[in-house]
Amino acid sequence: MWGMFEVFKNNIDVLKKRVQFNLEIIAKNELRIKELLNEPVSKERAKKLNERFDFNNNLLEENQDALKIQKSLIDFMEKHKIDMDDTFHLISDYDDSIANVDLEKEDYFDLTINGALDFDKRHPYYKDENFILELIKYFTEVENYEMCSKLVRGRKTNLSKTLN
Repeated sequence: MWGMFEVFKNNIDVLKKRVQFNLEIIAKNELRIKELLNEPVSKERAKKLNERFDFNNNLLEENQDALKIQKSLIDFMEKHKIDMDDTFHLISDYDDSIANVDLEKEDYFDLTINGALDFDKRHPYYKDENFILELIKYFTEVENYEMCSKLVRGRKTNLSKTLN
C-alpha cells in the first residue's frame, strides 16, 4: 500500500512538471502571437495565428486534465490514509505472504510496476540487468521518467552505457 502512495506522489510530481512545461510553451506562443499581430493582415498570418491558438488550447486542455488527475490522486490519498504503524504491519505481512508464494519473474515485474513491491536490495531481481532494463522500458513508455532516473541512480552499474 505504501509503495502505491509513493507511485501516486511521483505521478503527481510528473503531472505538475508537465503543467509547468506547458505553461512555459504557452507563454512563448503568446509572445509569437503578439509578433504575428504586428504583421500585415493576410491569409498566411491568419493561418499562423489559428495554429498558435489551437496549439495553446490543446495545451490548456491537457493541463486541465492533468490538474483533474492530480486532484483525484490527492483526494484518494487523503481519503485512504493509513496510520504509519498499520502501514508497516501491512507491508510486513505482505512481504511475508509473497515469500510463501511461488511467483514467476512476470509476477514480480507486475508487482514492481504497480508499486506493490519496492525495487530495492531485497527485491529478488535487484541485480538482474535485463529486469531493470525492462522496468526502464516500461516506465519510459508510460512517461514516468522519475522512476527511470531512480532505477538508474539506485544501481551502481553501467546501466547508462547499456541504455545508450
